[in-house]
Amino acid sequence: MNNYLNKLIEDNSRPVVFDYDGVLFEARWYEERINMRDETEELLLEAMKRGENLRTAPIGFMVDWVKTLKNDLYVLSYMHNEIEYSNKKKEISEFYPIIPEEHVLMATSPENKIVHLEDIREKYGSFIYIDDNHPALMKYENHFGDECKFFHVSSLYV
Repeated sequence: MNNYLNKLIEDNSRPVVFDYDGVLFEARWYEERINMRDETEELLLEAMKRGENLRTAPIGFMVDWVKTLKNDLYVLSYMHNEIEYSNKKKEISEFYPIIPEEHVLMATSPENKIVHLEDIREKYGSFIYIDDNHPALMKYENHFGDECKFFHVSSLYV
């Protein structure tokens, strides 16, 4: 693990916020009938109603590592609708029971993540955010400055 990240996490007064797809769970979106090239809000909703994309596998390393953390933990994910939100809360509860259900936050757009992160910063003064999307990480880091720390998920594997 990145030494700097490891040192920051030792201060368990700072919460850790995880993105969902590609960080805690595999970044798989669809099974058979729809793919990312064809995605529209309507097609996605219909696929979810049929039961597609309602189960992804947890990342084993993350399941084990999250269990060791003493920090307050959050999940913040852009979700298309309440069906996806309900499913993600259920999967977090099953595989990451240390994360309280009320700490699974639904962003209604990628930009809406900033609103949730602002709330967390207001509550704690700072936070650690882990995502697999480098442009998003840079955007958030530019917005929040140095008091909050941003890491690509690959930092956990070095």
